[in-house]
Amino acid sequence: MQKLKDEVDGVILVAGSAQLVQGLIEHDLVDELRLMVFPVVLGGGKRVFGDTFDKKRLKLVHSKVVGDGIAILTYERAA
Repeated sequence: MQKLKDEVDGVILVAGSAQLVQGLIEHDLVDELRLMVFPVVLGGGKRVFGDTFDKKRLKLVHSKVVGDGIAILTYERAA
């Protein structure tokens, strides 16, 4: 995974692959994380981040609300 990040000049965007994102986070390859939070409770489902060996600290760097209460949150790795 690090090889891919080293070879790509620019942004690598992953949309909708929880398993891939979990792997990238686990290997400390995520510089920025953008989440869209929809104001709907479904009662169940798959965890977004899954299990991890280490705590991954993030800091909120931008947020905005669009449409009918949809929150767009941008996080970066915390120091």
